[in-house]
Formats: sequence, structure tokens, C-alpha cells
Amino acid sequence: MRSSSTKQVAEDNRGLNGRFFTLHSRLYNALGLGFRNEEGGRRWSCTDVETQRHVVRSIDAFLDCISSDMTMHPLVKESVADIVPALGTTLLQKNEAVMKLASKVFVKMVNVIPSSIIESLVLDIVHPISSSLSSCHVPVVILCATALNLILSCLSSKKERDVWKVLEGTETINYIIHHIQCGGSKPPDFFFQTISLLSKILHRWPSSRFCVWNNNGLMEVLSSLSHEPMLSVKAAVLQLYSTIALCRNGAKKLLDSGNYPLQLMVESMDCLNPNYLQLAGFTLAECFVVSEEGRLKMIESYGVPLVKSFIDVLNNWSLHSGKLTKEQMSLIKAACCVCKIICWPGKHHNYLWKLGILSVLLKLLLDDFHIKQIPEHFSSPDELEAFARDGLSSNILPVIKPHVWDILGGLAAHCAEDFTAQMLKSEPHLKLLITCACLGFVVSLRSTRQCCPNVENEPVSRAVLLMIYSPSKYISSQAKSVLSGILKPYAKEDINYLLNTLNATSSGVNNTVSDNLQDIHLISMACYSGLHQYRRYVMKNQGIHILLSFIHVLSRNRVHAQGMNTLHYCDHNMKMCCYEFEEEDWQGDESFLVFGCLGLAELIHHSGSVKDQVWLKSNEGQLISQVQEICINSFASGAKWYCAYLLSYFGFYGFSSKHGNRIGNALSGDEITNLTLVLANQEHVNVHGVILRVRCPSLFPSEVRTSRRNEIRHSAHVNQQALLKLLEYVYSGHLVAGEELVKRLKTLAKHCNLQPLLQMLCRNRPKWRTPFPTFDLTSALGPNGFCFSDIVLEAKGNTFEEWKCESCNLSQPHLHAHKAILCASSDHMRALLCSGMQESLSERIKIDLGWKALVQLVNWLYSGKLVPKPKSGCLWHNLDEEGKLEQVIPYIELFCLSDIWLLEDLHKECSRVIMNCLDSVNMATKIIQIGADCCQWDLVELAAKFMAPSYHHLRNSGQLLELDEQLVDIVRAASVAILSQ
Repeated sequence: MRSSSTKQVAEDNRGLNGRFFTLHSRLYNALGLGFRNEEGGRRWSCTDVETQRHVVRSIDAFLDCISSDMTMHPLVKESVADIVPALGTTLLQKNEAVMKLASKVFVKMVNVIPSSIIESLVLDIVHPISSSLSSCHVPVVILCATALNLILSCLSSKKERDVWKVLEGTETINYIIHHIQCGGSKPPDFFFQTISLLSKILHRWPSSRFCVWNNNGLMEVLSSLSHEPMLSVKAAVLQLYSTIALCRNGAKKLLDSGNYPLQLMVESMDCLNPNYLQLAGFTLAECFVVSEEGRLKMIESYGVPLVKSFIDVLNNWSLHSGKLTKEQMSLIKAACCVCKIICWPGKHHNYLWKLGILSVLLKLLLDDFHIKQIPEHFSSPDELEAFARDGLSSNILPVIKPHVWDILGGLAAHCAEDFTAQMLKSEPHLKLLITCACLGFVVSLRSTRQCCPNVENEPVSRAVLLMIYSPSKYISSQAKSVLSGILKPYAKEDINYLLNTLNATSSGVNNTVSDNLQDIHLISMACYSGLHQYRRYVMKNQGIHILLSFIHVLSRNRVHAQGMNTLHYCDHNMKMCCYEFEEEDWQGDESFLVFGCLGLAELIHHSGSVKDQVWLKSNEGQLISQVQEICINSFASGAKWYCAYLLSYFGFYGFSSKHGNRIGNALSGDEITNLTLVLANQEHVNVHGVILRVRCPSLFPSEVRTSRRNEIRHSAHVNQQALLKLLEYVYSGHLVAGEELVKRLKTLAKHCNLQPLLQMLCRNRPKWRTPFPTFDLTSALGPNGFCFSDIVLEAKGNTFEEWKCESCNLSQPHLHAHKAILCASSDHMRALLCSGMQESLSERIKIDLGWKALVQLVNWLYSGKLVPKPKSGCLWHNLDEEGKLEQVIPYIELFCLSDIWLLEDLHKECSRVIMNCLDSVNMATKIIQIGADCCQWDLVELAAKFMAPSYHHLRNSGQLLELDEQLVDIVRAASVAILSQ
């Protein structure tokens, strides 16, 4: 009878055959030729070529005998741990006779051995392989790139940092770029593997992207490779473009390089191409969709083929054995993400309707059985709802549903007012989609009430919101009718829950609600506010007061997220970089403001006279001031639009801004005016020609072209009060008027083509994603305002050799400006130019700023914005210390000047920029010295706070020796303050 130990050995070796043990024995006999016992342990070392070849062949034979069921056996794991140093050392010997064989075996090992075992040894594997990319032998480069491609495809995030250090140390990216640039007539597989490897590196490590997209030689080679007949190479180039486009600066480089990246992208999307090539094209398009520039270029240059491509993909698929292949699913998801370009306005909407987008969306929601059963007409709402419920129960592609809702919401948001489904002969399809979305909305609301969030909840809720408030009366009425019926059984419970939750959050009772859940609550509240059956119940239960309190409290307490939020419509976990929040973004991180103000405006719109509301009557002033505050301080254009829309119900029309308020003060005085508007009754008003020319050209006849005083006579049809109010809007961006005067203003605003003002005067709901009107006078600095220029601002410093002014012969860097705008924007400039002192009589004034800082100052005085901004993202990180300081110096100059000129907002903005740019002790040391030299102690404190956490290290290392004792004490005090917190 066998002993228990013999049984255990037999059990441990189950699944291993005699051939395995034979080859395993031969493997270790070969490995034994190179193992050396040293103090640090056993090490493999061999320089004999024949021995190396013998060992590599033994490893190769051993790997060949490993079947899939053997891979996790302990003997295999132990063997791999001994194989890796032998293969790695052999490869690092760089013996041409063995390198090809060793790299080939590395590829086999990575293919055969499970990724979990490979990852445990990944650094020992990656180092020799990446080092061997320096080889000039094509087969070795191909095999090493192949092995690294396989490894990086399965690498876990916890190993990324260590692997990146290895790749940096072996200069992997430089060697790959060199190989691609010098590829010449090398085989397609060479380019496929090297380009694929480069794209995988760029995808995982964003910091590697700059050296790729900034290499013009490489970009030219990639352009030429895109014309290669091999589809695999084209796909690899597209994949590399996609990882480049994950960086905003890289995407801009691609878009600015001509049409070839877009052309290759669109051609690859064609349904006649294999799935992998289509997917590569759609992945690049998805990256371009993120930015406004990318969207516009795709639509303008390739709108029709782009739309046709994703319609074809979303239409031409079928389930095999009840499932989609992984490649098919990836392609459909990518096509959906690109299709969400419809969430922005443009001519592509017409293409989508013509190509049958409704039937495509239904195919993504319902199975074939239900698609075939859709009748030409539904006999009743109950039949429609029952059909929709039954169809949704099939749940064929659950991961695609959120995309479907986003696309449907985008369609509804940008329809024309007179749009009807009958125009497209697809009424049953649209009604069915609306009903499916409304059912999804109810499920979303129920699940949030039960604290069971789902990824589908927000997209479906937002889609219903956009349908209820669609410009199309047909879609809006259909959505309201269907949703009202479905909500009826639990409507009052829903409303009470929503109001109580919002009230608890704003009062601080409940601070645990996530941003996503808050958005769903606000969307749901806005939907109920849009349904006349339930609106009055919302108002009776203090809906207006609760909504206002909620958005006011959250807007004040909100800390704006750094980075960009325009990825709201993309669901891929892509490591994007250098994308930052822009004011033009519709929602940004302020979606709660957009949805909250929309619901609040709808309640006020339907409350009849606002005096009928008791709370409104006693709190009207508070509401107006709070909404104005939100409008001025909000970052996202959607929130600003709905605040302006809200204020129109209280007689405030237009778009409030701090800069507009400053310029508006110029209307009340006759200083520096050069134009007189004369009415029929001979009453007149003095104005500034430059402001009228920029803000309302229709009031400004083309024959008035000089800065001397002119008169413009208006006919008796122009109402004096209306004209004065219009001038109030022209100067400040907003006005206050009663209902009678508004009627006259509408006519005048229409005549002057002031569409944004007319929209507010008519109280038309803002259209989704419409750009917000900004108060910007910078166009006056160009040819449009040169004829009104009455002052020249000169920068300090030497004359630029290449300096040339298109308007005059002055050699000193300067700007042609306008006293009216300068005086309105700055009390200091007003005192300087209107005091009667020497400067007020001069046509030229020297400002104590360098040229770049002067340009930024004037831009601020004309627009209220500090532009241009310093370089950011990878452009900033790849500057040296001197280059970074050069970027910051203009803001330091402005920081100092704004303190003297008492420009508080500019001072704060410069402080914020400087603080964001501080990224090294060396820079902080220089800034603290500059601040002390200029007696700008706020600047000194700012730099000291940055240095404070490192104070003890800086003192011990002697890095503070270049600062005098007073400045060192300030840094020490800042350090103590941090420790005491």
C-alpha cells in the first residue's frame, strides 16, 4: 500500500504527463549551466553563445509542452521564475546570434503563461525586452515590441508606476520613435508592432504623450503610413492618433495638421472595413467629440459620411446565440459615443433624421420580435404603454441603454419648433421611444427613492427632461401626456420626497447625497414642474422657496472641480489630460444649477402674476439678488442662461456680469463722449461711438468713421424711453423695464438684431447648449475700433526688432485704446485721463508693464477676462524652470499693478494663477524675492505658503541662504501656522 506522502505527490502532479517531466528535467539541466551561487543568492550568468542557444531552446521546448490546464501548476510557476532571469540575461548580452531566438521565446512565454504569473515577474521581464528595442535588427525589434504589447495589454494599475520607471530608464519611447521614423521599407508587421506599442504606452502614461505629438518628423511619417495598403498598419496609426488625442494639446495638433487624420478616421469607419479598423476610427472620433474644435471640424468637413458611418454600425448588427461578440459590443459602444455629437446643435441633426435615427434607437432598445410587431398606429395610450413595457422587458443590450437615452435627449433638445414625427413618417417609432423613456424615468425615480442607484438613471431622466422642454411642441406635448399618466399613482409621494430631500440638503440636515443623485432629484423636480397636473401641488408645498434655497446654498458652497467635465457624454475610462473646464461649457460641474434654475423658472413662469405667490411677494428682492449673484459668479453657460431667463420674470432683462456693470457706469456721464443721438423731439443723449460700434452696430451708421463728435438723428418712430433702455443694455449687458416698455423694446431689439436680448424680452426658454452672450469689447482693439482710438498705451522696455504696428509707425510696443473704456473699467485710469493733469492731455501713456502684461491688462479692461492664460498641462510640464518663470512674470507684474490701481478682481485672479503655477521651490524662492523687492508682501506671503511645508528641509539643505533673514522668518512663520492648524 502506497504511503500518504506518495499519494500527495501523485495528487500534486495530477495533470502532468511524462513528456512534461522529461522536458522539465532537460530545462533544469540546461539552466544549471548558468546558475552561480553568490552572497546575494543564486544568479544566472553565461556568456558562451552555444550554451545560451542550448538554454533558450530548452526553454522553448518546455513552453511548448505546457497545456492550458498545466499553467497554474506550482512546478510551472517555479520554472517560470527561473526561466525569466536566464532569458533576460541572454537578451541583455545583445549577442546577435541569440537575440532573435531569445526574444521569440519571450513572446511565446508571455502568450502561454497566465498574466498573473507574468505580472509577479513583470519588472524582470520588461527590463531586458525594453532594453533590446535599441537593437538595429528588425526581427528582434518586432518580437520585443510584440512581447511588450502583450504585457501592457494585461498590466494592472498597481504595477504601472514601476513599469514606467523601467521604460523611462531604457529610453523605450525614444527608440520606438527612432524605429518608426527610420522605418523606410521595413515590413508592415514592424510598423504595426512598434506603433501599437507606442499607443499602449501613451494610453497608460499621459506624461509620455508630449514627446510624441510634439515630434513633427514622427507625425509626418505617421501621415505617410496612413496611406499604406495594409489595414493593420492603418488601424495602428489610428490607435496612436487616439492616444495622442487623449491630450487636448495633442488633439489640437492633429486637427491643425490638415485633413489627413480626419480623412483616415472617416474612411476607416466605413461598414465595408473589418470591425477592428472601424473601431479604431470610431475611437479617434470619440476623442475629437470631447472638444468644441473637434466637433466643429468633424461636422463641417465630414458631416454626412460621419453620420452615415455610425448609423450603419448601429443598424447592421445581430445577436449570435443571444450575444454580441466583444468586438461587436466595443464597436457599438464607440459608435454610440460618437453619435452623441447630437447633444450639440448643428447641421448633422438633419442628416440623422433623414437616415432613420429613430428606428436605429429602437433596435438598440427592443428585440427583433417586438421591432417586427410595431403597428402603424397605436389604438390607445394604454396599448402604447403596454407594448413599451413588454419590449423593454427583453433588456437586450443593457449597457447600451444610457447611450440611447443621451442620443434621444439630444435629438429632442435641438428639434425645430414646428417639427412633427409625421414629417418623417415615423410617428409610431417616436411615440414608442418617448414612452420607453418615460417608463425608464419612473423606474429611475423609484430606484433613487429606494437608494438603489443605476447608471441608467441620470441619462434617462435627463432625456425625459429634454423632451418635456423640447422646442418641438409635438415632442413636448407627447412627453408630457405620456409621463403625466404614468406618474399619476405616486405623484404626490414623489413630489413630497423630492422637496423634503432638497430641503434637507440645503438646510444641512443631509450632506451625504452624491452629486449624481442631486442631479436626478433636480431633474425629477424640473420634470414635475413642467407638468400642469402637478405644478400647482409643487408650488403649494413651497417648491419655489425650496428650489431657490437649494441652488443658492450649493452655489455658494461649491468648490469647482479642477479639470474638465465635458466628458459627461463619454463613458470610456480614458486617461485624458490637459482638458480643463471652459466657461463655454454648458454644464461643467454646475449641472445642479442648470436643472435647478430650469425647474424654478418653470414654476415662476406658470405662477401667473408673481404677486399671487405670498412667498414671492415678500421675498422678491431676495430672490432677484440671489439669482443675480449666481448668474455673475457661475462658470457654466447653461446656469447663466437660466438665471437670465428667471430674472426676466421680474423685469430684469439681459445678462449680468461684473464687467458689464463697470462699463455701464460710462452711460451716466458725458465724459469722453463723441457721438450724440438726437431724437425727433430734439432731445439728445451723448454716447461713446466705440461702445455702440462693438455692441450694437445697427445704431451706428456706416458713414460715421472718425473720433470727432457726430450726430445721429432718429425718426419719430423711435421711442425715447425704449432707446434709453436699449442703451442701458448696450452699455451694461442688461436693463430693467416694465411690461409696457418691453413691447417697444422688442421692436427696437429686433430692428437692431440683438437676438439674445429679444429672446429674454420674449421670455423664450434658452435653447440647450446655446453659447452664452459675453460682454466683450476686445474687438474694438482691432480695425473695428481703430477709428475711435484716442489714446496709445506703451509698454516699458526696449523696442522689439520685429515689432510692427498695422495702424501707425511707432516702433515701441503699444496698443491703440479708448479712453471711454479704460476710464469705465478702472478708477485709476479715470483719475489719470480725466483729471486735467499732463497725462490727460497726452495721446501716449507709458504703462509700467512689459508687453505681455500690458496685453493682458488691456484684455482685462475690455472683457473682464485674464487672457491669454499661461501654458497648461503637458505644455507647462515640459518647460524648464526659466521657461515657467517667463510664463508667470506677466501675472506677477499685473499682481503688483492691480494692487496699486485697486483692481481687486484682477488682483485675485492673478493671485490664483500664480498659486496654480507654483510647482517648485526654486520658482517660489524667486517669486518671494521679487515680491520683497517690489514691497508686495501679499506676493511674499503667497510664495511663503508654498514653501512652508518644506521649511525644515530647505533650512537644513541650505536652500534658504539666498534669502535675507526677514524673508526666511516669513517662511518659518507660514510653516508654524500650517503645523498649528
